Amino acid sequence: MLIRILYFLILVLEIFFSQNGDLTFVKITKPLLMPLLMILAIQSGIKDKFLYIALFFSLLGDVFLMYSGQNYFMLGLGSFLIGHFAYILLFKKQFRFNLIKSLPFAIATFLYFMFLKRGIPNELFVAVTLYCSVITLMAIFAACRISNAKSYQIVLLGAILFVISDSLIAYNKFYESLKYSSVLVMSTYGVAQYLIVTGWAKKN
Repeated sequence: MLIRILYFLILVLEIFFSQNGDLTFVKITKPLLMPLLMILAIQSGIKDKFLYIALFFSLLGDVFLMYSGQNYFMLGLGSFLIGHFAYILLFKKQFRFNLIKSLPFAIATFLYFMFLKRGIPNELFVAVTLYCSVITLMAIFAACRISNAKSYQIVLLGAILFVISDSLIAYNKFYESLKYSSVLVMSTYGVAQYLIVTGWAKKN
């Protein structure tokens, strides 16, 4: 319980500092989030290595995206790409393809990508396309899991919030600035990662 409280306290502080442009404290609070979830996963008895790999590369992505510049953005994108691959491999253990569950994610991603397409710089186009494909696959694998209802629902909600969080980042970067981007992006992202970890812990 203490780790859960501490995680959400740090998340709220990170959102507050980020929204107010206090980057010094963001650099302290943001890198603490994923390690806290790793501790929570250990306490919950999770032994699946791919979950820890996903959280580790999410940590790297968090760190890279704290800095401005296209090189840092690409490093952050690459880190989260590996993290999503790890989640796909994690969910693969309980995966059974279902076209009806998969189509909404594929269609939504395609339509949203076409909406943002004009704002994506040529040098980022391939990387962003690949990232969109992989995060969509992550959500599809979460939607097609065969598990108990509680674990399934919690993990799926986490995956959906992860997609929403990244969609907000893309909107803010490639379409127009969001007034409360830090609040919207980090709240959905922070809750998403927490739900995936806690949902996976209930899979048995």
